[in-house]
Amino acid sequence: MNAVAAAIAAGPGRHGEFFGRGGHDPYERTLLQGRGQLSLRPLERAAPGNPGEVLFSVQDWCAPATDDERALLATLHGPLLDVGCGPGRMLAAAEQAGLAAVGVDPSAGAVRLARSRGVRALQQSIFAPVPHEGLWGSVLLLDGNVGIGGNVSALLSRLSVVAAPGGRILVEADPRPGQDTSYRAVLEDAAGRGSEPFPWAQAGADALGGHAAAAGLAVAGRRILQGRVFVTLRRP
Repeated sequence: MNAVAAAIAAGPGRHGEFFGRGGHDPYERTLLQGRGQLSLRPLERAAPGNPGEVLFSVQDWCAPATDDERALLATLHGPLLDVGCGPGRMLAAAEQAGLAAVGVDPSAGAVRLARSRGVRALQQSIFAPVPHEGLWGSVLLLDGNVGIGGNVSALLSRLSVVAAPGGRILVEADPRPGQDTSYRAVLEDAAGRGSEPFPWAQAGADALGGHAAAAGLAVAGRRILQGRVFVTLRRP
């Protein structure tokens, strides 16, 4: 585990360890409004391999799960852990599909919104101990959450401990297959109000294969739905 992942493993410390926290707290502020756009901006734009701005639609995060997302859930079995669950749209869809599900997210606002949907969510980092480690039949890592902690191999290694033997980890990959980069970034709302810097990463489907192998996971499938790329990993 690198220094970034080790710092996160110590638990909720400085706000700057987490996506969009600290500063003006644009993540929670915009999420509680239920609308708007957030932009993730790398601090070193000119660094080799660093991407440009990444835009997120808060409306999409707060809306119900799409038909494609529900179709993906139908390929999984419970119990299900949603990592970076946000306001709980996938948790709600999982429970409607008959899957026992729990989410984790370090944002207090996101967890409150998720719980208001009647689902179970815990305010914490995935690098902190979670209930029933090693027993989760499926783990979700959608909406760019493969970037959590800024180290894809460390994150997948953590999930290989959380998942049950034979369990599935469904990862949404960057649409560029070979994309594989980590960097420090800030999150900004439409008014330019930013967070503290935090570590983040991006990985395409081809790069995920290497990270998965390093974590002791096998690639079990790949699907492209409406331009979104999903890779299923399996714990042997």
